[in-house]
Amino acid sequence: MDEECKLILNKAGIVFEQKEELNGMLILRDSLLNDEKYKNIEKDIEKVKKTFSSSFLTALQKNAVKNQKWPLLNLVRQILGCYNYSMEPIRKSDGYTLDGIKKYKRYFLIKKRNNNSN
Repeated sequence: MDEECKLILNKAGIVFEQKEELNGMLILRDSLLNDEKYKNIEKDIEKVKKTFSSSFLTALQKNAVKNQKWPLLNLVRQILGCYNYSMEPIRKSDGYTLDGIKKYKRYFLIKKRNNNSN
């Protein structure tokens, strides 16, 4: 994994040294919906464009902020996808509201994709 992509993932809250550490990592979904984090990362997107084409990764396009509901989540998902990782959504119970409605916390489990070319 190149240093620019690693820097973006680290700034997004996915902290790792080696690419292999990503497999099995659990991240809170709400952390990827943070607009402030995206603004901090936005400057580094230009560096990633040297590695990947913006027609290949839509999160690198200039109008991604306007066209995408969660641009940081999409950027992380697309970068991980380029390195053969996927983000599996997981819902965990978080108790109940005062009205008795069940609450959930949402996570993503980062998994290495299997490349079986059978």
